[in-house]
Amino acid sequence: RGEGSGEAHVGPLFERDGPEGERIFSFIVDDRHVNAEGEVHEGMMLTFADAILGSAANQAVEEKGCVTLSMQASFLKAARIGDLVECHTQIERKTRAVIFVSGRLRAGDDDVVTVTSLWKVLGMR
Repeated sequence: RGEGSGEAHVGPLFERDGPEGERIFSFIVDDRHVNAEGEVHEGMMLTFADAILGSAANQAVEEKGCVTLSMQASFLKAARIGDLVECHTQIERKTRAVIFVSGRLRAGDDDVVTVTSLWKVLGMR
């Protein structure tokens, strides 16, 4: 992503193949990502989730592209400096106009955030 992108301040982001061939994205928590209590700021987690779930939605529609319609998150546990936070995505449903994507953000063996989102397919009414 370009320097002007808000997502440029999220990373660096890493990606790898998961056991089922899926792409798993991650970042290592540093002092830019945390609040005064030393826990990852919720806004950071939502920005990361939006970028990664958006990537999954865009792959699902190939050349058309899509944009965020809505996103809901549940914050389950805090991640801290030094943690590797991974995002696992799932396309739940796909229509001509809307993509339903869910995600789990994990630190170690723990789910720290779960996310559900809707994505508008560009050019579809």
